[in-house]
Amino acid sequence: MKSYPIRVIELRGTYKGGGGPDKTILLSAAKHDKKRFFILVTYLRNPKDKEFQIKDKAKKLGLNYIEVYDRKLLDVRCVLELNKLIKSYHIDILHAHDDKTLLYGWLLKLLNPKLKIIYTCHSHPNYNRKDFDSFIKFINYRIRKFIRLFLIKRFQKPIIVVSKATKKLLIKDGLKGNDIIVLYNGIDVNFWKKKNNCKKLKKELSLKNDEFLVGTVARIDYDKDFPTFLKVVKLVTAQVPNVKFVIVGDGKNNELYNTKIMAKKMGLEGTVFFTGHRNDLLDIYSSFDLFLMTSLSEGLPNTVLEAMSMEVPVVSTAVGGVPELVINGETGYLCQVGDVKSLAEKIVFLLKNKNLHTQFAQAGRKRVITYFSFEERIKKMEKIYEYFLNK
Repeated sequence: MKSYPIRVIELRGTYKGGGGPDKTILLSAAKHDKKRFFILVTYLRNPKDKEFQIKDKAKKLGLNYIEVYDRKLLDVRCVLELNKLIKSYHIDILHAHDDKTLLYGWLLKLLNPKLKIIYTCHSHPNYNRKDFDSFIKFINYRIRKFIRLFLIKRFQKPIIVVSKATKKLLIKDGLKGNDIIVLYNGIDVNFWKKKNNCKKLKKELSLKNDEFLVGTVARIDYDKDFPTFLKVVKLVTAQVPNVKFVIVGDGKNNELYNTKIMAKKMGLEGTVFFTGHRNDLLDIYSSFDLFLMTSLSEGLPNTVLEAMSMEVPVVSTAVGGVPELVINGETGYLCQVGDVKSLAEKIVFLLKNKNLHTQFAQAGRKRVITYFSFEERIKKMEKIYEYFLNK
């Protein structure tokens, strides 16, 4: 049995300010037992991404952090640089968190046979041809999914998923149930706590005292289904004139701009606001009256956990692990994908029922505190690291 500390490289690729998985990775690295674990957080970065913010976030947490440039689909230079890190830091375990690092992890295993590989599947979308506006996009999705499953089946088991829903999808695609363990995302509920009378975003948007604000925090991409979000806005504002909506987040390329154009064409200027990526999320959530998510696919969204912890009732599509977070009719409402009418009805109902709104808000925070503790997640992850190393 190897002596402590166990040396782990957390490997992930993202863009700009990152998303939910990045919050989990960075906070986990900060909270692991330093005597038992050495964590090297390593991020793949496109050198053209001038808005990359992960380094700043890691610095604030005092993490061991390194960036490696990833310049193309398969960057051999990047793999060789990662290989140097593994050798120089005497890494025992590589923990991959996305498709690209899953592939690179497999290549690095070939170069370092004793290296243990752990993979966390944060999301496993299941789409059909009708979900894509071109055949090429559908084929790209299918190829990516095939490679992901090919590599997962060849890695050491078990793999980690963030929801029971993701586990079911992987079993459907040929994995054995015993080879998958569910480890829910968690959040620091002492940090994600409602601030009294802090309505920074409402002031920033010049909202009146009697105006509601319904918001979402998300990267802007296909999975989040913003066309449906905007259709919901149209229906809600026809019934509740004193409500505004805000989308907090950015896309990888031109998604933010395209969504703004879509909103303008629908006559929603002055009704839907766009903030881009924001780091002051405590203030953002404190301004929300409701959280709206219209996603087509999810793993276990951190943003829903954060909203619930901040006592913001959630109206969402019932996708991925969301029903494992939101109890329909108790902490929020769940609707079918693309059901614009139902999503709008639930928002209107909650905005007009203050007592129920308060009830959902309190129940949501209580559920997060009870079932999604970050401290418990850390303990379980550390046991997984020890299991893999000694297997």
